[in-house]
Amino acid sequence: MSEWPTFRYRDFYDLPRAVVVEWGGVLYLLDSLFDHDLDDYEPFYVIYRIPDELVERIEEISWTDLGHRSERLGVVATADVEFDESRRQRINPALFEGLSE
Repeated sequence: MSEWPTFRYRDFYDLPRAVVVEWGGVLYLLDSLFDHDLDDYEPFYVIYRIPDELVERIEEISWTDLGHRSERLGVVATADVEFDESRRQRINPALFEGLSE
């Protein structure tokens, strides 16, 4: 079993809503946006690969449009993403297997 990587996040409602995590030398964004029609957060994360030119600046730039500046890889239900007990520190890396190939 691989060690669960730590992650950074912004916005938290039941779980992190914008997550940046490095896995296998790649920086990923998991983004779950607020849906005004549902009056709730989307029940899924859109997974993006953050481009290399933004990696060094990730703490300085706004994450609001980070998905628009990154490569969309797919979608995963929030219920299928496993976090540590606190939901604020580590993420199960099984999610990333096959994404960086």
